Amino acid sequence: MENRKSLGPRLKSAAGYAWREGTVYFVLAFLVIMFTIINPRFFSSRNIYNLITESSHYIIAGMGISFVMIGGGIDLSVGYEMAMVSTTSFILMSNYAAAHGGQVPAWFILVIFAWGIFLGFMMGMLNGVICAKLKLFPLIVTIATSEVFKGLCYTITSSKTYSGLPAGFRTLYTTKILGLPMDVYLALICVILTWFVLNKTHFGRDVLAVGGNPECARLSGIKADWVQILTFAITGGVFGLAALDMMAHQNMTSATSGPGTEFTCLTAAIIGGISMTGGKGNVVGLVAGIFVMQIISNGMQLAGWGAYLQYAVKGIILLAAISFDALKNRPRPVVRVHNDPPADGGEPQKEAA
Repeated sequence: MENRKSLGPRLKSAAGYAWREGTVYFVLAFLVIMFTIINPRFFSSRNIYNLITESSHYIIAGMGISFVMIGGGIDLSVGYEMAMVSTTSFILMSNYAAAHGGQVPAWFILVIFAWGIFLGFMMGMLNGVICAKLKLFPLIVTIATSEVFKGLCYTITSSKTYSGLPAGFRTLYTTKILGLPMDVYLALICVILTWFVLNKTHFGRDVLAVGGNPECARLSGIKADWVQILTFAITGGVFGLAALDMMAHQNMTSATSGPGTEFTCLTAAIIGGISMTGGKGNVVGLVAGIFVMQIISNGMQLAGWGAYLQYAVKGIILLAAISFDALKNRPRPVVRVHNDPPADGGEPQKEAA
């Protein structure tokens, strides 16, 4: 009898977990089955390879946006941060190559990677300082800084498209280990490091606390302003790395390389279980969310549904994800039970608080 009574709460708890955390995996499985039925080529080894390799820089970028979102913020400037990193990095490499007979040594490529991460880190820190110290809403701040970065990027590039990267720089994509490019393993390393930092370090616990309730975190002795600044800075630095990976993959860059990535990562994060209000997140779920977005794009192309329809579908998915996130995190009414029986001998009364 006791086993039967205990089974009910366990099933209810499992169903609640599936509702909160497992939805993205059901959606992922459904999309794979649906697009395989529509076009059997979808599940071919070549297409799976394309899905994995084309998702690598999105996964890296997704790890970046997880910090700022779990910390209770949002950054819409990261798309043009990526454009700034990729275009300035290309210009630095091309100038060096022109001055040294077309050769770019390995040490200079490492300098370029350091530059890209540093530039992204500083742009993200700028956002964090403005939001934390001036107590401004991150959405408005990052829209404004996005326009600043956009203007700078178009000014620097004169709206040109650059192509033809040095072979040494493209090693990140052209060198394969066990049949997969190196950047896939770089993405995997970023996922492991992000999970470890958010789940096993003191800083990760501070990020969760600040995202959940900044005032309580401050009263608990956490330097909430500095945590917020660092989440923005880390997000910018990781997006800088993602920009370099994307540039190595595409073998070109321009002022339009990067914008739009933030939309994909934001949608994937919400689908994957990272709340818009902050304070909780699931790194593995975010990766699944990235693949959901990539499968939709890839599957629609194979089905011949057209590129423009993808924008409408992704917009609907974002709206549905935000609505679902609000529904999951909606506070439940507290029911208080009066233990004292009424005078007429009836059942104890329940009162909704």
